[in-house]
Amino acid sequence: MADAAIFEKRGVPAAGIITSPFKLTANSMAERHGFANFRYAVMPHPIGNLRPDQIRSRAEEVLPQVLAILGVPDEAPPK
Repeated sequence: MADAAIFEKRGVPAAGIITSPFKLTANSMAERHGFANFRYAVMPHPIGNLRPDQIRSRAEEVLPQVLAILGVPDEAPPK
């Protein structure tokens, strides 16, 4: 989260991705870096115990949020 806020502060578009229990922490970090309303993508928790195919599925689920944060038009990404 802090990395994404720092990139944004330097003019580099970035999208932070967190799991749901870390919303409060993400908001605090963003505010600390001067981005009180920083948008980030949220995926279900946990992810540490998932297989690679399950991680890919979660990434595909969160991709629309990431693209919206980055300002990419809403269309199906190539597979």
